[in-house]
Amino acid sequence: MRTLRKIISIILIAIFALSLASCKSMTKTSTQKPKPQTTPKVSYKDGMYTGAGPKWSEGSEDATVVIKNGKITSITLRRLDKNGKEINYDKWTGKKDPQTGKVYPNLKKFRVDMANEMIKKQTYNVDTIAGATETTTNWKIAVKNALEKAKK
Repeated sequence: MRTLRKIISIILIAIFALSLASCKSMTKTSTQKPKPQTTPKVSYKDGMYTGAGPKWSEGSEDATVVIKNGKITSITLRRLDKNGKEINYDKWTGKKDPQTGKVYPNLKKFRVDMANEMIKKQTYNVDTIAGATETTTNWKIAVKNALEKAKK
């Protein structure tokens, strides 16, 4: 009986020690700061470049990027309908359309905000916008494709 108690005690002590070691290693991991993502520096030729995103069921997206002194100075993002015609952004304000009753994402604002963020960070690699994930992902692809043409 005494031997059984000793064995159980040893097992419990071992489990306790392992759990403490496990907690300590988890603490170390959680306090480490993640390394920031870096975008490699790329040189661009001055000029105006266009790029397109993939076509999908609702149309497509494209972008015009202007490079001056090797830097992105202007980006125009466009949402095109299935016929390749630019949409009317006054309909896409995040509010209910009185004619259709449908709520369209606020692409009028999103396209300006996303372009400004890309210019600020000098990269296409910015966050997508919830509520317009497909469109904002495709805008990123369109800008990336335009920048590929601008590489030195």
